Amino acid sequence: MNKSILLAGTIPGNDNSLITGYASFKDNSLSIDKTEIPLNRGTAAMVAAVCKTAAFFNEKMPFCVLANDIGTKTGSRNVYRHIIKHRKKLEFDIFGLHYIIPDIGLHNQMLSAIKKIEPQPILVADAGFMYVAKASGRSESYDLFLPDLGEIAFLADKKASHPAYTRGFLTRLEETPEDLIERALASGNVSKNLCVKGKTDYICSESKIITKVSAPVVEELEPIGGTGDTITGMCLGLIAHGYPIHEAAVLACRANREAGKITNPSPASQIKDIIINIPAALKILTDQ
Repeated sequence: MNKSILLAGTIPGNDNSLITGYASFKDNSLSIDKTEIPLNRGTAAMVAAVCKTAAFFNEKMPFCVLANDIGTKTGSRNVYRHIIKHRKKLEFDIFGLHYIIPDIGLHNQMLSAIKKIEPQPILVADAGFMYVAKASGRSESYDLFLPDLGEIAFLADKKASHPAYTRGFLTRLEETPEDLIERALASGNVSKNLCVKGKTDYICSESKIITKVSAPVVEELEPIGGTGDTITGMCLGLIAHGYPIHEAAVLACRANREAGKITNPSPASQIKDIIINIPAALKILTDQ
C-alpha cells in the first residue's frame, strides 16, 4: 500500500527561493526536479533517507516544497504560503514537516488548509516544526513527533514557547529520560505517537512508552550530524509503504543503527555515508 508523501522544510541558502518537485537520489546525488541539493544534515538528509527507503520498496519518490533560508524567516514563510495557496494541488497522504522557522499565524493557516484534505493526511513533524506545533497549541493534530531528549524537555514544559526557554529539569536529561518522556506525555503538548531519539530510542503510543531500541550500539554515530534526520526519513518511507506509525518508528530506529554498523563510520564520516547503506540495513531487518 503505497501512500504519497509531501516533504516540507528549509535548506541553507541566501535567496529564499522555493524548490518544488519530486526528489531523486541517484549516484549519491540528491536533486529535486533538476535542482541539485547539497546533502548535509537537516531537511536534505531527511529527503535523501525517504528516497532510499522508497527505492528499496520500489515506490514513488516524495514531492518536496523546500526553501532556501539562513534564518531570515522569508524562505520559511514562503513554504507555509505555498502550501496554503496550492493546497488543492498538494493532496498527499503524508506530510513530513521539518526545519521551518516558527510562525504561529502561518502555521495555523497551513494546518487549517491541510485539514480540508480528505481523507486526512498523516502529519509527521521533526525538529523545528515541532516547536511551532507545540507553541501554537496544536500538537494533538499531529500523528508523530520525533524529538531528541532536549526537545522532549521542551514538549514537557507547559510554559516554554521555545526550547531555549525550557526550565530546570533540562539538566537532568541523561539521568531520567523515562520520567521526562512521561512528563511530556502527560502534558498534552505531544502528538499521538512519539519517537524519542537518543542513546536509547523510545517509541510511544497511546500516552505510554511501548518500545525501546538500544541495539546495535554504534558509538561512532554520535558525532555525525543528521542521523536523527535519517530516522525521520526512513519512518516516513515506512509509513508510506504501509507500516503502522509506531511500527515504522521502531523499524526506522533499528535500521538507522544497522546502517551505521554497516558503514563502520570514522570521525571523517558524513551523513551521506550512512544514507547509502539504508537499503542494506532495511534488507537485513525485513528479511528477519
